[in-house]
Amino acid sequence: MKTTLTVLLIIQLYGLASCAIKQHYFIDQMKTWNEAQQYCRTNYHDLSTFIDEIEEQQFLQEAVSQTSDAWIGLNKESGTWMWATGEVTTRISWDNGEPDNHFCAYLHKDKKKLHDGGCTDTCTFFCMTVIVNTVMVQQSESWEGALEYCRHHHDDLASLSSSRSMTDALSKITGAQTQYVWIGLRFLAGGWFWISGDDLILNVWSSAGPPQCPAQNQRCAALDKNTQTWTPRDCEEKLNFLCF
Repeated sequence: MKTTLTVLLIIQLYGLASCAIKQHYFIDQMKTWNEAQQYCRTNYHDLSTFIDEIEEQQFLQEAVSQTSDAWIGLNKESGTWMWATGEVTTRISWDNGEPDNHFCAYLHKDKKKLHDGGCTDTCTFFCMTVIVNTVMVQQSESWEGALEYCRHHHDDLASLSSSRSMTDALSKITGAQTQYVWIGLRFLAGGWFWISGDDLILNVWSSAGPPQCPAQNQRCAALDKNTQTWTPRDCEEKLNFLCF
């Protein structure tokens, strides 16, 4: 029952931190939409998204370096335009006559309006980082205790889904009082996942990859401050932890 309640809690509450600030970067490399997204998720956070008018204006201010048509994090799934971070679109600044009959969106380099294009076409693209304040909590809790603490006092357990967030975390854990530090990575329903909903692309496991069938008492992940890798630990172990 306890595990079931935990699963429901995670499903109901995961998502980008409410205090997140986005920064956008023009990447002058030619890739398909899927290749661009994989690049962004590995090196930044994701393809750029702007889900409301305020975010759109910020994005356009940071898009001044754009020299060619560039993918953004918007594509059509099952007939619905979706942001790459999972939100259903409520408004899209399409150019006149758009969209046509394609499934991925790009920003026109001159008009600064959105067009749709073939997802296998190659374009430059925009990546974004999602800036959050990572907090090192020098209090020892179980994984679930750390999750509850972070959601009560901050936003969530930290998800280290990109090389940038990993680097930030490593700079914060030097003061940890425990060798291992809880992060927002959990094994449930047959797989490891970030509780933020981010894809598990970055691989910083202490082994060659994520443990496929971890023991029942090894299903929560912690960051080892000595080896600077992720490692499965007993969820009831009392450790310091990282919050967003």
